Amino acid sequence: MGDQTDLNSIEQDAFYVINDTAIEGNDVEIATEISVAPKKTSAKRNRRLTSAVWGYFELLPSGKDGRQRCKCRNCGTSYLYDSKFGTGNMKRHLKTCWKREARDVGQLLLRQYDSMPCSTPKFDHEKFKEILMEAIMMHDLPLQIVEWVGFRDLLLYLCPDLQLGTRNTMGADCITMYRREKAKVRAILQATSNRISLTYDLWSSLNTDDYICLTAYFIDNNWNLQKKVLNFCLVPPHDERSLAQKLQDFLVDWGIDSKVSTITVTSALTNAFSVELLKSQLNSSKGSLWDSDYFCLQCCAHTIELIAQEGLKEIAVSLHKIRESIKYIKGSETIEQKFFECVTRSSLDDKIGLRQDVPTWWSSTFIMLDNALSYREAFMLLDISDLNYKDCPSKSEWDNLEKIGKLLAVFYDIHCVFSNTKHPTANLYFPAIFSAYLTLKEEMGSEDECLRALAAYMLSLLEKYWSSFNMILAIAVILDPRYKFSFVEWCYKKLYGDGGALNSMNVKEKLYSLFSVYASPPKLHPGTKTGIVANNRSNKGSFSAPERPFSRATDDFFKEFDSLASEDIVLQKSQLELYLDEPRIDRKTGLDILSYWKSNQFKYPEVAAMARDILGIPFSTVTVESAFDESDRVLDRYQSALNSDILEAFICTRDWLCGDNDTTKQMLEELTKNIFQLNVNDKVKLPGCSMPGNHT
Repeated sequence: MGDQTDLNSIEQDAFYVINDTAIEGNDVEIATEISVAPKKTSAKRNRRLTSAVWGYFELLPSGKDGRQRCKCRNCGTSYLYDSKFGTGNMKRHLKTCWKREARDVGQLLLRQYDSMPCSTPKFDHEKFKEILMEAIMMHDLPLQIVEWVGFRDLLLYLCPDLQLGTRNTMGADCITMYRREKAKVRAILQATSNRISLTYDLWSSLNTDDYICLTAYFIDNNWNLQKKVLNFCLVPPHDERSLAQKLQDFLVDWGIDSKVSTITVTSALTNAFSVELLKSQLNSSKGSLWDSDYFCLQCCAHTIELIAQEGLKEIAVSLHKIRESIKYIKGSETIEQKFFECVTRSSLDDKIGLRQDVPTWWSSTFIMLDNALSYREAFMLLDISDLNYKDCPSKSEWDNLEKIGKLLAVFYDIHCVFSNTKHPTANLYFPAIFSAYLTLKEEMGSEDECLRALAAYMLSLLEKYWSSFNMILAIAVILDPRYKFSFVEWCYKKLYGDGGALNSMNVKEKLYSLFSVYASPPKLHPGTKTGIVANNRSNKGSFSAPERPFSRATDDFFKEFDSLASEDIVLQKSQLELYLDEPRIDRKTGLDILSYWKSNQFKYPEVAAMARDILGIPFSTVTVESAFDESDRVLDRYQSALNSDILEAFICTRDWLCGDNDTTKQMLEELTKNIFQLNVNDKVKLPGCSMPGNHT
């Protein structure tokens, strides 16, 4: 009972000191610490420091005033820590200490490696919609993909509150993106200081609607070759005049009607009335570079394809046998093994391989033919050893295939020159077309009557293209420092003999006539006439003018002498002449011609300006090749179902955003697989008549 009384007495005399102490992680929480002490004591007792703030502070020796202080271990700030001050100041300091790490243990460990973010960024729904729209365009996906159940489930699993919308909302987003990107392309076209070349072609959809595709080609101010699809527009039933007016409206809308130099079309549209009308309209606005002489160009790739197809027609039966032979070998592992044995017995290289062609690509058919000719002996051995093999070409057919193959090889080389570059510059065409022209002329003297007749017919087809455009092709190659004018002279001499000199002079006259458009008026020096520079210019002012020594009649007599050109003045060479006089660069040099002229634009500014216009001319109609079947020019079933406005926005924006980074385009080598590397159990889908990017 006494003990209980003493305890109550102590509690009544006690006082309470409350400290806000507990600190955990990033947050400073309030904890209560109660210290019990007698109200009256004879000796001061040391207090036990239990607050968590003491992990961040250290005690300091007593100062001259005898008061106790503590110091922050991070920044060195000091505070009084007597009981009447408590730890509140220290607690508040920890919240604002600029040197204190406000991370927990896990974050401190991650900070050492800087390999992971400390927090997850907020999901941006607008950014997601933009990325999704770009992916649909890049991979040529249908807009209704956002309505596919499996696709929606996948995305909603990643983000449950995702707002996917419908194909209609995706169409609206596509048009919004199109308008934004169109403003950027218009600014680029307006900023370019040189002329712009065009290509246009007509396309059709599965529902028989017709579309016109207009594409611009130009070399920008940084000497990069640019290609921009400007319009892909629905054209209702029309006549030639309305089509020409629509093209003119496109150019006015883009603000380039006064910058157009040439327009390249397929052979079917070369002489179209709409092209003639457009030419007259642009000439009236001073938009044509050539004064209409070379305004409309024929597609070179289309011409080469037509000529090559004529050669393939001559060997169509033999090609069918080769195609069926490859299918026969590919259809069974046993037959394939037998063919390998025949290859080994014939001492042939099995690394070349056999390839199945894509019938709508003549170049793939040539690859199939060329590789099959390498295994001619193996096919004939298989024909002897395998009674079930029925499609081996005869000896005469193999001989005919070899002869036609030599003619086709030169056109395949042209195809390779053009296909190795996304958008080839104009200087590449003249050497390639010249080699084909010369080969056909030589084959016309062949002893084989069939080969001679075929070469003559193919040359007649090529002659139409060569005679129309050899002038502009020659000017383009002259601007290549590896060839220059000497190459053109040599080519015409090889083709026409002594008559080639006249053709060379015509090219030279046209070259200088074109250069005069770019050449600035020469700056006249004192005492000189137009185009001449006086050698004694430095002596001007050295002598005082003498008094007139002759009478007026005598002075008139010497006027004839004064009118003669002085022998001590020299003609000033133009920039074009200075460029042509420079030694040629080695032809085998891997030269980037645009980089060459970019580095020499200040040395020959007038020639560089002409080069930028000429080298940017497209000689083939390269449009949205990955989205269409080139053989038929028909939209696929997804694109045919789109509204015309959305389709134009889709096609144009896809070209502007993706451009050369086209991930849907497959290379020819990927389509014509080596059948020796295929497993007969694998199902290999050849595109047949469908080009890469089609959904059929």
